[in-house]
Amino acid sequence: MSFKFAHMSDCHLGSWSNHPELKEMSVLAFEKALDECIKEKADFALICGDLFDTALPPVDILRRAVAKLKECCDKGLRIYAIAGSHDFSPTGKTMLSVLEEAGLIVYVGKFTEENGKMKLHVFSDMAGAKICGVVGKKGALDIEFFDLIDRKIENLPGFKIFMFHAAIAEFRPPHMKDMPAVSLRQLPENFDYYAAGHVHVSHTAQHGKGVIVFPNALFPTEFPELEKYDGGFSLVHVDDSNRMAVSRKAIRLFDVITLNFSADAKSPEQVQEEMVSVLEKLDLANKALLIKINGVLEKGRPIDIDMRIVTNLALEKGAFTVKKSTSSLSSREFEEVRIMENMSTDEIERKLVAEHLDQMKMPGTADVSGTVAALMDVFKEEKGEDETVAAYESKIKENAKKVLGL
Repeated sequence: MSFKFAHMSDCHLGSWSNHPELKEMSVLAFEKALDECIKEKADFALICGDLFDTALPPVDILRRAVAKLKECCDKGLRIYAIAGSHDFSPTGKTMLSVLEEAGLIVYVGKFTEENGKMKLHVFSDMAGAKICGVVGKKGALDIEFFDLIDRKIENLPGFKIFMFHAAIAEFRPPHMKDMPAVSLRQLPENFDYYAAGHVHVSHTAQHGKGVIVFPNALFPTEFPELEKYDGGFSLVHVDDSNRMAVSRKAIRLFDVITLNFSADAKSPEQVQEEMVSVLEKLDLANKALLIKINGVLEKGRPIDIDMRIVTNLALEKGAFTVKKSTSSLSSREFEEVRIMENMSTDEIERKLVAEHLDQMKMPGTADVSGTVAALMDVFKEEKGEDETVAAYESKIKENAKKVLGL
């Protein structure tokens, strides 16, 4: 029996929380992607982690997501999802569980433990596919799961899909070479389609008889990704002989213009005048403008460049958003803290952890940075409305002990 399915990941609904215009775009990209799935008459769609940017998304974001998922449900598009490193919660209180309880998605990644092995729960879609997978966890703590998978699942007949939210060491892009990852040998064998997420790049590779696909994020989540804006998802046609044809559906909501300016041997006023001169000649209508300033100012400080003048001019010329990066800008007079303005809270936290990693000692812990990230996620868990202080504190302590293996 032939069928068609979509594969997307890293929607990060609720990202860009301090930038309303981009926060809205992440939701629009999600809505447009599912509209395309319905238009293409896909039988089902896979969401491989990080549907939301946090485990407990804002109500306005949740309302929009529920409305679109309800529309998909009404039109016969079935949704299978796993948690990712952002929307996973160590307490299990992820919003995906609520969506499943409401009948809007099927939450994949469930398992039972038998003799020290993870026996994955297999979901049989009416179109003919069999789906299972592993959830993503904060700090890449899910990687150990792959070695615990009961390999009997490799003998399952029919067209099989394995969903996961992790990088693969053999396929990491150069700029992600230090990202924790699973190896190809850790993936279960004999699957037809390996639906991946987590790495915000588009990549397809053969693995045994099957294919591994990273579809990229639906919408950029940080400045560098905006520069290379390439959002989209995969659409897979499976014929009666289980042969696949994998294509990519681009989801692009606007064009991006990136401008680079050098501050070498210049004053803040000279840099500012140069930017204004360039912007006056550009058509910025409905475009995202990214401004990168690098180099060393001859005098003055980076904050002496009045970006309000530049931003207001760009907005007057029709740009719907203006973002700047001054991470490579410094001054002869002052040493600046090099944190990009547009970095997310998680990125800033990772940067600070990395910078102070040599000061952290955790005997018996190989992945110190991953453990620290997981602990930070535990401590972010908010107290429930009906939860006592004592119960809340006890929960936090127990979850922290689990992360530390105590």
